[in-house]
Amino acid sequence: MPKDSVIVEIIGEGKTDFGPHASVGPPQKGVLPILVHKLCGKPQQMLVKRRSFAMLEGRGKGLAKKVQFAKRQAQQNNSDGVVLVLDTDGDMAGRLQAITDGRDREQPDYPMAIGVAHPCIEAWLLADPAAIRRGLNLSKTPSIPNEPEKLPAPCHDRNKNPKTMLRDAVAETAKREISTRKKDCIAAAMNDMEILRKRCSQGFAPFADEVETHIRPLF
Repeated sequence: MPKDSVIVEIIGEGKTDFGPHASVGPPQKGVLPILVHKLCGKPQQMLVKRRSFAMLEGRGKGLAKKVQFAKRQAQQNNSDGVVLVLDTDGDMAGRLQAITDGRDREQPDYPMAIGVAHPCIEAWLLADPAAIRRGLNLSKTPSIPNEPEKLPAPCHDRNKNPKTMLRDAVAETAKREISTRKKDCIAAAMNDMEILRKRCSQGFAPFADEVETHIRPLF
């Protein structure tokens, strides 16, 4: 590994969030690696290590404890920093408080950015309709909700939530949500982070501040 490489661990809830499992690689797949790379100014030396939140240590110990263990393990892995994002599933205040408590319990000087996607990360992908058009080579800009964070969580409404609204916005005929590859293409086409900040002010904006405060200085 080149000495000038900076390894950032990316922890999320699924492949849409962190991308395909691999040892260490460039931040070209997964919504979180792509967006974190942009928020850090697209540094060439960034490499990411992807981890599933479900596979972390601390099972049965509570959310805050699991986040604490995740931070400790990232440091033990000799990663330079860590990013952790969870869907709120409608409980924004509770989840954010728990992951904040967990982060703050462990190694205060170790760089860790945390955030919540409200109600899920697909809300972020709905924030920029022009990026959806560019990323998926659509013939026209899709119509999307002006405030995607106000949509219900998928666990609360199976028919009208960010996942199904994104599917419908790109005229998918299948009943399943769009592929992770297409979601990566949308994230890659998002060039203006201010659009995401404004339309996802509850979840993305604070997360972007976290990344710019704790992870961007690594570069």
